Amino acid sequence: MAETFEFSMRYFIPLFFFILTYSLSVHCNNLNDPRMNEYDVLHYDLNLAFDLQKKTFGGNVKIEFRATGFPNEIVLSASNLTLVIDSVFIDGKKTSFTHSEDYIVSKLPSPLDKGIHSLISVYYRGTSNFTGAFEDGGVYFSSSNRVATSSEPYFARKWFPCKDIPSDKATAAIAITVAESLKAVSNGILKKVEQQDHHKTYYWETSYPIATYLISVAIAPYSEFSEEYTSITEKKLKIFYYVFPEDSSKARTDFMNTTKILEFFEQTFGEYPFINEKFGFAEVDGEMTMENQTIPSIQQNMFTGDRRHELTLAHETAHQWFGNMITPVDWHHTWLNEGFATYAEALYLEHRKGAEAYQQYIDNMMSMKNGAYAGSIIGKNDTVFWDSFAPRVYYKGAIVLHMLRNIMGDSMFFTSIRNYLNNPRLRYCNAQTEDFIQDCERVCGESLSWFFNQWIYASADSVDRPALEYGWNITKNESRYDLTLKINQTSAEKILYKLPLTVTVKTSISVYDFTIVDSLTAQTFKFALNEKPETIEIDKENKVFKILMMKREN
Repeated sequence: MAETFEFSMRYFIPLFFFILTYSLSVHCNNLNDPRMNEYDVLHYDLNLAFDLQKKTFGGNVKIEFRATGFPNEIVLSASNLTLVIDSVFIDGKKTSFTHSEDYIVSKLPSPLDKGIHSLISVYYRGTSNFTGAFEDGGVYFSSSNRVATSSEPYFARKWFPCKDIPSDKATAAIAITVAESLKAVSNGILKKVEQQDHHKTYYWETSYPIATYLISVAIAPYSEFSEEYTSITEKKLKIFYYVFPEDSSKARTDFMNTTKILEFFEQTFGEYPFINEKFGFAEVDGEMTMENQTIPSIQQNMFTGDRRHELTLAHETAHQWFGNMITPVDWHHTWLNEGFATYAEALYLEHRKGAEAYQQYIDNMMSMKNGAYAGSIIGKNDTVFWDSFAPRVYYKGAIVLHMLRNIMGDSMFFTSIRNYLNNPRLRYCNAQTEDFIQDCERVCGESLSWFFNQWIYASADSVDRPALEYGWNITKNESRYDLTLKINQTSAEKILYKLPLTVTVKTSISVYDFTIVDSLTAQTFKFALNEKPETIEIDKENKVFKILMMKREN
């Protein structure tokens, strides 16, 4: 079958939608209550039962934690809109609590000593206000026999009490009770299935730390199939696919290259991070494609039977390294997830289709109107959804990695990526942008602050790339020709960039490449040639994100 990949659909429609809705400000008030810093979650034991007819759910969560300070109360994230808290126990003793402003606050009998382990148990009931839109989250009851959760970035609190902060990762056990005609899918390994009366309980368990936004539940009368993959380390990994019965045939085609995607990313980034558990995909309704750890969700309209959305599968697979294994410390650094996973799409396309296809992908992202990616890639406010998940985070983040690769060269660039992923301080933990920068600088042996300051941290409301106006002329000097090139950064009043550029000069018989660094508001470069220049091109391979305007010299 001919290979097909999405180009315009992948970029222009989602990005246009992003821009139209960018004015939305989805907030989560008081996201990080400072009292949460007084403890560290070690393990979640979550038990849930879903009634798909009534569209309700309920259960309990037991949270093992360790005191990192001297807390006299425990604060948990829990939505007031969707959750009703019935009771709270601390170390087996019922305790009083308040539930307001999306928090449960439980008083301890006495302050805990630092390092002490304790257990808080919360019993609760829930309903849903989630309609399946990707900028919202919680539990989506899409029909009488389908339900799924979506929790990124801070919507886990809408379906279970937790410490809903990405910097506090823990292991988890998830028990899900449903009608016997349904299957319940979650993270990690399926340990057992128990049947009682007309219900089944599925027991899933993670041995790797997981952030709350990556914990997921998907329930449906799934058709299930699987395959086995041999890792680059010769370990066996089971890959599971859970799809709606009507999409089973299409899914077998759409998923046919999953092992090829895994193999390429293992060769590029290192061993699949959750090799001792599983990998797979679960079909869901709504706009809920999401990289949930070990079991990404893929929304139904992406099952087409022609592999049209294979790059989306690559994107969600890449997240297992970028976001799931190494998780951002907070949502200011979302580009470490989304920019990297988007760039991984380009890398996979380069691997499958060649350099020209890769460059077309990059060119598509660079072709958006100036200002589409305005603002710093590092978010200003990690409680505003459209700041953490703006177009610049995905697409400009990927463009930055493309430029960094060209500056460092393939060897140092990919070594830096692997060093970042294998950094023992970061693996299965959390990172911020500075951690990635440090690993890059260690490899190249020099500061890259000039690059990251202008492309990641700098912020302007209307500028997202330099605008360059250039002109050139030629003078004859005895047996040689002197070419003078003038470049003005017309956007310099907003941001002045340092730009390594290649200038390609063509004569009637030769082609010459000159490397320059443009770093001034107005700058002049001179080149001496033995042949008369006929044309010049600046950065013809599009290695630098920019706007070029030629102004012929008199």
